[in-house]
Order: sequence, then C-alpha cells, then structure tokens
Amino acid sequence: MRLQPIKSAVAWVSLGVLAGLGLWGSAAHALTISPVLVELSPARQVASITITNPGDRPLSFQTQVRAWSQPDGADAYADTDELFVVPPIAEIAAGGSQIFRVTTRTRPSSEEHAYRLIFEDVSEFAAPATSAGESSISIRVNHNLPVFFAAAGKLHLLSRLGPCTKTIALPASTGCVRLDNEGSRYLRVKSLTLEGAHWRKDINAGTRVLAGAWRQWTFDMPPQLTGSLRVKAETSDGPVTFEWPIPIPAR
Repeated sequence: MRLQPIKSAVAWVSLGVLAGLGLWGSAAHALTISPVLVELSPARQVASITITNPGDRPLSFQTQVRAWSQPDGADAYADTDELFVVPPIAEIAAGGSQIFRVTTRTRPSSEEHAYRLIFEDVSEFAAPATSAGESSISIRVNHNLPVFFAAAGKLHLLSRLGPCTKTIALPASTGCVRLDNEGSRYLRVKSLTLEGAHWRKDINAGTRVLAGAWRQWTFDMPPQLTGSLRVKAETSDGPVTFEWPIPIPAR
C-alpha cells in the first residue's frame, strides 16, 4: 500500500468534538492503541505500538512524524526524519491488529528530543446509500501520540514557578503565572491552584512542558485581595509552589 494524500471530502474531527456530538462510542471506540505515550532512550531505541481494530470493516493508517518544540510558550511542529516508523502505512483487518515499530535516527545527546507521531486514517469507505433529501458524513479520527527520546546521562529535574516576565502586557486586573522546566526531561502539569484570603481558583492546566521550555496561564485577579497569593502546580515530578505578595508588584 502506497502513501496517500489527505482526502478533502472527509470530515476530520477531534476526540473532544466527537464526545460533544455523542459520536464517541461509534468512532473513538472503534479501535484501541497501546501505548499512547512512547518513551525512547539511549538504552532503548526501539518501541512498539499496537493498534487493534475490533470493528467490522478494515481500517488503514498512514504515519506522520513531527518534531515538537515550545518556543515562546506555545507548541510548534516541523517536518523531521529523525524518527523511523515501520510500517509507514498499513491496513488493519476487521478484528485484527497491527504492530508499528518506532525507532530514532538521532544520536544520543544532552538534550531530550520530543516528537508527535500521527496515525492518519486513510481508509477508503464506500458512501452509504441514502434516501432522497438525506446526506451522509464519514468521520475519521487522527491519533496524535507524544514521543520522547531521553537525554543521555544522569536525569536532571528542575522546575520553577513564578510570575510571568515583565514583557507580558496585561491589564492590571489580570494575573499571570509561568512555569519554567529547567530539567532534562518533559514535565506533565496536572493542575494549577491559586489561593488567597477567602479566595481560591483552580485552573485546568493539563499539559506538558518540554525540557528547556515554559508555559504560562492568565487569570482574573479578585478585587480587594490582601495578604498573599499562594500558587501551587501539581506536576509529574511532584508539587511546585511559590507565594506572591499582595498587591502584586507591577510587571
């Protein structure tokens, strides 16, 4: 099977959109992927991903790889040939499974490398028969998996939580906190909590901060807040905290 371009006539949606439309069960549960996070290292440079198709029709997936970085606190992606996936495209029979093997062409270095591995649904389905005045839509789900190639040498963990830099232009009523990952591996942020006198705010901060990168979150400052503002981030490496005096110094 040869590589194929995306067909524009197909509707592509995210898993969140499927859930909102009540289509999660029919589309997202049509297959299983294991694992959904791939971690390579100088000692383990090959990993396997298994896709199982419990449905009643074959599915075809084509792989794409993107280099993943976070300049200026935002995700950025670029073409790369540093990861090699075998097979690059495969048809999975109804009730069958397929193993994809992932390896790196990158030499071990002092920096962790991050990628996104995309399994793109390129299945060819015949349009279902419809009655007059009716229409149909084919829903395909792309699966986007994080892949990390660990830095060589001893693991170094260091994260710092604090106010955003002074270059951030925000209204006086808006607060901003920033987490810098100064360690040698990615950091998963599970939640972010801000607490002051008779005030608390929970921010759904579920994200990953790549090694050497940072993320920031803004929030509305409550009026008449006094004392101090305590900020706590729950991360994959444990809690990170800092305390802000009130009023918050001008940025």
